[in-house]
Amino acid sequence: MQFTITSDEGLPIRGDLDAPANPRALAVIVHGFKGYKDWGFFPWVAETLCHHHLAVCRFNMSRSGVGENLDAFDRLDLFRDDTYSVQLADLHTVVRYCRERVNAPLFLLGHSRGGGVALLAAPEIENLCGVATWNAIATADRWGDAEKLQWRREGQLNIVNSRTKQLMPMSTRILDDYEANRERLDILAAAERLEAPILVVHGGRDESVPPSESEQIAERARDASRVKIETGTHTFNAIHPLVHVPQELGLAAEVTAHFIGVYA
Repeated sequence: MQFTITSDEGLPIRGDLDAPANPRALAVIVHGFKGYKDWGFFPWVAETLCHHHLAVCRFNMSRSGVGENLDAFDRLDLFRDDTYSVQLADLHTVVRYCRERVNAPLFLLGHSRGGGVALLAAPEIENLCGVATWNAIATADRWGDAEKLQWRREGQLNIVNSRTKQLMPMSTRILDDYEANRERLDILAAAERLEAPILVVHGGRDESVPPSESEQIAERARDASRVKIETGTHTFNAIHPLVHVPQELGLAAEVTAHFIGVYA
């Protein structure tokens, strides 16, 4: 079931909520930086978890840069002013929407930056049963001091999308948000506060987020299980579009389904 709801800023949040009859649990998937709900493996992961009798929601953050054309970054004006606080607010909005429609134990599954956002939101969500992270970041501060100085001097930072070749601009709003909310945006501190179990999955060949970041998350968490998929890249060897399912992706999905099944 496709849905569109409104963010705290009045922007559309577009998503898909698929639920079998009497699901064992509800999993809300959180995409990462330059990610979106229909990228590569997300539809397949949702379908796979549904086959395990789970309800699954995947959605686009309101400032993901993806608009009505669900497979293109056609709203870079929104992407430009994205922040961690906006993403957290969007996730809370989606969780409320899903809980009104599915009565089942709730889990979060976040990829890359989405894993960090899931961990940040988790202590704020009542009766959360668990969080699974895939190649998650351990810190929200991803930039060096020199880069920040140039960024502020020029007013924006342009990120090249290696797949689409687009220049994706980022204003200094995300820097302002991080500096104003350092305590709330401390991912490792959030993992440490979380009482629910955490599954930390990371690819040994991740070219974007070092596997050491997942080690930090697991070390700080109260109850964490860590799975390292040695041959897995940042996307567990998947590409967009998903022309075949790599073994590494299949393994990540299966251990996640098992984790949810154990704690549901």
